[in-house]
Amino acid sequence: MQQQLQKMKQLPALTLAERTARLKSLARIIRQHQVEIINTVSSDFSHRCAQESQMAEVMVCLDEIKHTLKNIKQWTREKVWHANWKFFPSKCAISPQPKGVVGVMAPWNYPFNLVIEPLVAAIAAGNRVMIKPSEVTPKTATLTQKLLRQVFTEDEVFVVLGDAKVANEFSQLPLDHLLFTGSTQVGKIIMNNASQHLTPLTLELGGKSPVLIDDNYPLDKAANSIAKGKWFNAGQTCIAPDYILISKERKAELVEQLKQQLTTSYPDFAENDDYTAVVNAHHMQRLNKYTEGLAATQIVPLSESSEPARQKIPPTLILDPAADHPIMQEEIFGPYLPIMTIDTLQDGIDFINQGERPLTLYLFSHRPAVIRQVREQTTSGSLAINETLVHFAQEGLPFGGIGASGMGSYHGHQGFLAMSHMKSVYYQSRINLNNLVRAPYSQLKKKILNWMS
Repeated sequence: MQQQLQKMKQLPALTLAERTARLKSLARIIRQHQVEIINTVSSDFSHRCAQESQMAEVMVCLDEIKHTLKNIKQWTREKVWHANWKFFPSKCAISPQPKGVVGVMAPWNYPFNLVIEPLVAAIAAGNRVMIKPSEVTPKTATLTQKLLRQVFTEDEVFVVLGDAKVANEFSQLPLDHLLFTGSTQVGKIIMNNASQHLTPLTLELGGKSPVLIDDNYPLDKAANSIAKGKWFNAGQTCIAPDYILISKERKAELVEQLKQQLTTSYPDFAENDDYTAVVNAHHMQRLNKYTEGLAATQIVPLSESSEPARQKIPPTLILDPAADHPIMQEEIFGPYLPIMTIDTLQDGIDFINQGERPLTLYLFSHRPAVIRQVREQTTSGSLAINETLVHFAQEGLPFGGIGASGMGSYHGHQGFLAMSHMKSVYYQSRINLNNLVRAPYSQLKKKILNWMS
């Protein structure tokens, strides 16, 4: 890895023509192999809903490439303006410059998407890229390497396969920028490793993304959005709703509405291919521990059957767990959904603010005053109002966390900016009057300085 990195650092940045050509080729390869991508991801999961993979692994990536190709000329253009009037007629500019070699470390939950989207941003900015896919989804990692070799030379994009030890070594490379997507716990290790070379970081982490439901919001609509967002990919999404805050009087109705949504969305759960499996046995064990210490009345499966043989855990509500229970202290990253009751909206805001800053906060409300109150009184990577998950698919909307949920953001123009050095440039005009305020300071120059001050 070290030798390859040094080789790539000595090569010139990709030209605008090269960037455009590579991105067009990448889109073509993804379209040609989309069925293979979907099937391979499913194989790594033991079962992944094909339509979920089509949307999350293929469609979103193609949309990101399309948006980038549409705007790349504008993004790369130098921005020029007149300098301070005291230096007239000189000019100032910001000139986007590739950082060099960008590292991308991808997770397993969306193993193709979370390689491709950072890659698109890095290539759009003119960088060369080194990629470490997740070892938890090895078949997708191998396919990703194969497909990228059809688009890029290894001196443009180099894919490193291997286990967690390789990932640790990868994060210690003297890269020019490193984007890591994964857990907060591992993110701390990555940040420590990167600090050895002062490598700039974009950390896309996770945490507990809360749902806050206003008292006047229709619960059938809220339940529809929550169910579709929470149990997409069986809850294995960094921005999945992690827990719900709702008034005591409305909890029972919400539970019934969620049951109805699940009956509609995943009928005949035992044989339903629309519901995704937990990625592996290790995560099955991790998730099952979350029910320990809970009363039987607190655990409400929304399906009468389960499929441990197929690594499937049914959508399950957890009612009023203690605030210090592990399910309320750790990111769940699975199909369990706690429901916590509150007395007032302010109680909900206070509860959210007591924890780490979430990657996303979901608010269901039609009242402008409530929306403004939550927006102004909480801090989160993003705020989504009256819908879940879909804000990730907005190419023009930056995506990223804050505090324990991440550092920096990308997608669209923000991704280009994150992967670029925005170089400051000053253009001195041929008419140069700067000596009027430089030594030796005559009486006239002193008067000029006093007038300008």
